Amino acid sequence: MGSAESRPNPPPLSRTRSEQVQVPQALLEADLTSIPRSSTISRSSGLSSRRGSDKNKRRDVVKVSSSLVEGVRRKGVKYQTSKEIVQTVLEKLIEEYPEWNEELGEVCRALNQESDLLSNSVDSLKLEQLFEHLIALTEDEQQRGWSCADDTAEITSMLTDLTCLLKNANPNVVVAVLQRLKYEPLLTLVQYYQLESRPALKKQVLEVLYESMLIKPDPTCSILLTSRLPVQLATDIQGTKVLNQLEMQCNVFCAVLSYPNVMPRSHYDQLDDRFITHLLTELEATDTPHDPEGQLPNNFLKCVLSLNLHYKDLNHNKVCSVLKSRTHASALTEMLLVAFNRTDNLTAYFPGNHDSVSKMMTDMLGSPDTAELFFTNDVKVLIEVLHRNVIDRAEGDTDRLYYLRLLDLVLSNTEYQDHHHMKGDILELLKQVKEEESTDKESQSFASRIIKKHKCLST
Repeated sequence: MGSAESRPNPPPLSRTRSEQVQVPQALLEADLTSIPRSSTISRSSGLSSRRGSDKNKRRDVVKVSSSLVEGVRRKGVKYQTSKEIVQTVLEKLIEEYPEWNEELGEVCRALNQESDLLSNSVDSLKLEQLFEHLIALTEDEQQRGWSCADDTAEITSMLTDLTCLLKNANPNVVVAVLQRLKYEPLLTLVQYYQLESRPALKKQVLEVLYESMLIKPDPTCSILLTSRLPVQLATDIQGTKVLNQLEMQCNVFCAVLSYPNVMPRSHYDQLDDRFITHLLTELEATDTPHDPEGQLPNNFLKCVLSLNLHYKDLNHNKVCSVLKSRTHASALTEMLLVAFNRTDNLTAYFPGNHDSVSKMMTDMLGSPDTAELFFTNDVKVLIEVLHRNVIDRAEGDTDRLYYLRLLDLVLSNTEYQDHHHMKGDILELLKQVKEEESTDKESQSFASRIIKKHKCLST
């Protein structure tokens, strides 16, 4: 029988062996100098000694896992991705060398047990230093009011570091720092944004705020919503003509307003008809010199949708009030129909956000004065979409009842009697819902009500 080369036995990983494993630097790219060496544990140690030793061992394992993650991060990789890379490498090693399972398994499990390291992590200390620097800059009234030195490079570097840290750091560390500081840095950033006049620096501040919202939407969005930020952004959106700055302003405005929080009463007065009119006018604009590729209408639409989420009573809805005064809104209705057909929530910045497109469709179709902004062809397309969606939804699905309610609004508030589009199909569908053997009594009752209300379907 021919001899075959066998794989050499792996070196032992037991902490009780005198021979230590030398992990190849090229494999993990980690700084292992901070990894503590464990000492031999005597079997004759007392119970309290063993408990203390076990606790130290767990702490050491957590430090090892953290060191490996930080080693990968130094290559410019985000924290979460770095953690996944380390976990993949460790799991592969365990698969190849099952005899390493106990030791490497502990390191794997420790990747999600970093609470002991949050207060002393490099990211935590760096964040606090950057926030302290930001406070000092904001409180320097002389420099903000009548600058005696050009500090652009210094502030740019500070904000760049802050943005990179928020993007790449352990999000749990960021949250821990913000909680420890009672989220005061967020209000400091808002204050600095209001004081700063240099557009490039203002844009960087918004990037920092946006990353903060992504890490911890609640309570970050609530804090920013109740601050002066939305009102300041509304002012800036109306005055900015630089594309990338305007996109960032709209993005932050939408993110803040789209999260399900209650807006302060004063904001309703300051986000006024003039601001809404500006958004709708720019949305409909076809020739904008600072937007040659037509990217901005979608941003302005998101602003309108986000603001409309805060009006619960149609009779006091400023967005719809401004729309009633307009003779056309073809770009708005076209973009809404496309999004509605695709069931896209254009302001879904965070999980749990309300569907702003569905609400806007309901509000606009809720009154003949705004429903008339939809062209006849738009209404026909909408009827086809509603018909299909009611058919596709199972009994008891809350969306099916919503589509039936929207169909009722279309039949009531548009010029449906002028064309009777899909009349037979609609009547057949409503009868089917009404007569089905189902526990969805609400949909059945509503379908019956539509048939009785709209006699045109039966004639």
